[in-house]
Amino acid sequence: MPAGGPLRAILIMGAAWLSAWVAIDRWQSQPDPQFLASGIPLLAWYVLAILGLAAVLRWCARPAPPFGPALALALGAVPVPLLFAGVIAVYVDPFWFLGAGLLVLVYLLLYFARGLHGMTGYTQRAAACAGLVFVVGFGWLTDALDAIPDVWTPLETQAAEHGDAVADGEAILFGQAGRIDEALAAAGRDTTASPKAYFLGFAGVGDEKVFAQEIGLASRVLGERYDIAARKLSLINDTRDLGRAPLATVSGLKYALRGLGSRMNLDQDVLFLSISSHGTDDPAIVVSNSELPLQDLTDDDLADALRESGIKWRVIIISACYAGGFIESLRDPQTIVITASAADRTSFGCSNDRDLTYFGEAFYRDALPTARSLREAFDTAKTAIAARERREHVDASNPQAYFGAKIQAKLAAMSAAER
Repeated sequence: MPAGGPLRAILIMGAAWLSAWVAIDRWQSQPDPQFLASGIPLLAWYVLAILGLAAVLRWCARPAPPFGPALALALGAVPVPLLFAGVIAVYVDPFWFLGAGLLVLVYLLLYFARGLHGMTGYTQRAAACAGLVFVVGFGWLTDALDAIPDVWTPLETQAAEHGDAVADGEAILFGQAGRIDEALAAAGRDTTASPKAYFLGFAGVGDEKVFAQEIGLASRVLGERYDIAARKLSLINDTRDLGRAPLATVSGLKYALRGLGSRMNLDQDVLFLSISSHGTDDPAIVVSNSELPLQDLTDDDLADALRESGIKWRVIIISACYAGGFIESLRDPQTIVITASAADRTSFGCSNDRDLTYFGEAFYRDALPTARSLREAFDTAKTAIAARERREHVDASNPQAYFGAKIQAKLAAMSAAER
């Protein structure tokens, strides 16, 4: 190779692969990518990996090639793993993902062997295998350390922007108690002796349909699993139709809980409360609908509303950013709390171009229908979400849960009685 050739190749490939990484990262962060300067220092992790790979290839080859060509060879291996991790892994199902990963490993083994043979004139199987082991080990360590140099991240709106003015917001809010009463009357009363399940849904932000759709799915899946039948009520903020259901407001939630409590056998019946919205790290659930003057739902608001309702047996599922911050105020042996994220983490999929959030897909759609228990459904969903977030190079949402011992035993007994 002519003098200066490896240096030119190294500089050109380094610039090209860095540009490709930034472009793929931005593409994955659609529809609202936001530049994240804090991700830049982690690029050094990958620079170290390229240098380490070049050193391993050179050290294991006999005879050893110069370091410059070995470094160029290491850089030349980047495009296929980059395409696999940045594009293919995001869109293929687990079966094809495994097959594609094996093809990438075979490609790298052949690439290292052919490249080293071209440099030295000798077969270099051992060095090629050592390079492959280094790549696999680096991938495992990167995943374990979550050392992903993201320079773009989806912009999660904490509160929806106001839409068109509502002509008579005061009249709309004034009529909500009557609408909740009508919905409760339709649910009826069940006076049979066996424990029953009830459902209350709360879709907090009206400008993004994903929350209303997630509560609809939760109502259906939980209804089928726990034989809820007509014993259900949903409070929905949806600017597409302000009249489809009672609105989701803090006062409406308190009123609905008191109404359900008056219809339940408080000593034995179980409430399933499903909340889907944006969240803030106060913690609070964002509540907004057009230009109506609504207040957010805090953890203290929710704890107070449940206590005032008298409902003792509760399963509370919160799909929102920072939702783990609600767990401490709701802890109780007769309560299960499942959240889409930790108290200091955001969750994903909260945008108007989606049907469900990441948590809604993993928990309500995929895990819960076939799981033997809520704990199993949560564990399955948490694993699936973590794998998806690793593939998409976003900070882990780290879903959290608290399982009260008494409510777990009660749900198990109810499931056994149904069988």
